Amino acid sequence: MANAEVYLDHAASTSVAPEVRAALVGAIEQSWANPSSRHAPGVAASRALERAREAMRDAVGTRFRRVVFTSGATEANNLAVLGLGRGGRRRKLVSTAIDHPSILAALDHARRLGAQVERVPPGPTGEIDVERLAAAAAGAALVAVHVVHNELGTVVDIPALVEILARTTPETRLHLDAVQALGKLDLPLHLAGATSVAVTAHKVYGPKGIGALLLADEARPRPLLFGGEQQDGLRPGTENVPGAVALAAASRLVVAERPVVGERLRRLDERLRDGVAAFGDRLAPLVPAGRAVPGLVALALRGVPAEVFLHRLEQQHVYVSAGSACHARHARSAVLDALGVPPDVGLIRVSMGRGTTEDDIDAFLAAARAALPGAAG
Repeated sequence: MANAEVYLDHAASTSVAPEVRAALVGAIEQSWANPSSRHAPGVAASRALERAREAMRDAVGTRFRRVVFTSGATEANNLAVLGLGRGGRRRKLVSTAIDHPSILAALDHARRLGAQVERVPPGPTGEIDVERLAAAAAGAALVAVHVVHNELGTVVDIPALVEILARTTPETRLHLDAVQALGKLDLPLHLAGATSVAVTAHKVYGPKGIGALLLADEARPRPLLFGGEQQDGLRPGTENVPGAVALAAASRLVVAERPVVGERLRRLDERLRDGVAAFGDRLAPLVPAGRAVPGLVALALRGVPAEVFLHRLEQQHVYVSAGSACHARHARSAVLDALGVPPDVGLIRVSMGRGTTEDDIDAFLAAARAALPGAAG
């Protein structure tokens, strides 16, 4: 039985890293002025904002010359989908059936405005066929897709998608939700050729309430909010300078740590998969090793409702999730329905972070055995 708290829900949110907290507090104390003001304190705040933008370009890709700071990835995804994809009644927009709600709900809104929307179904373990996605994009204004799936951990082959789109439908814009990819993949290499990218701070050891939409030169989205001329008019309102500084610090941190942390997560991922093998089909990986980023493991749960299983783990101070936190009020993840998983099967997402240890994985396995009466091991 676990004594200390074991947090394995990093895909939902992370704690703020000490380095990021220090940057945030420093910006609150030193860059408090309005960055649009032309006096010395305002100019200092404006310069802090530009340094944060430069750090985001370094982390995500220097081709994304414009960096629009937002309240988070939901706003960034909405701005991309509705700002880049908005248009005439016959405007076509494409995504997958398992993308994040901030993309899918924005597409639903676009449909109500008259757009044609197509959602490409995934393969049986959540893989996205980029050739099928590109074929659906014929004549589309925009394709919006995740890079790393937030519940399954599966990775979309973005370089292949970019190559096919450039060859078959070069006018189509490509927006990427890279929330779960920042710090896990080499984004400047992986995302080259995209039109826009959304990221957020609280998934990478930064604070909540700050994200960014990075735009390539060819991106010309329409704003969703109206007011002042801040951020090229794309996101009017006084900028959150401390938040932007914190997002930049968090991005630098996870990029710098990625080689070491990634290797440790790979070993922990393997330990978890080896451990759940003893449970048979009562608790088994939905996605095979090698098809998901290390450290994010989706498990199919049989024999007990996911909500009951989570409660039993919480009683042992072990914290995981039953899919995306955005759908926490639903008993069953909608992703399972999209994958064709039987209705008596639940989803348990175990997501690790920079501080996760072997003891944490072992504590989860022990708690899972206690939560599944009759389980082997």
